[in-house]
Amino acid sequence: MKDNQNIRIVVHPLEGSPGEYVACYDSEFLQAEFRVTVKDSIFGALALQAFAEMVRKAFGKHYRTGQIEPPSSPAAPTSPR
Repeated sequence: MKDNQNIRIVVHPLEGSPGEYVACYDSEFLQAEFRVTVKDSIFGALALQAFAEMVRKAFGKHYRTGQIEPPSSPAAPTSPR
């Protein structure tokens, strides 16, 4: 399973509907895709922000504490003594 430290929400224009966009989040764990359709307006921007916050709270690491775990680096090799 992929690390969900970086949540990726993809936004693209909705075909056949000028001024409308679809934002998608794909959850590999749940084998599901979450989508929201928004208009190109201030209310659409607010809806997109609410969607991103919902995804962050539901699927982000340490969302309850608000802490973000730094990327782990591979352990340095130790030499035998």
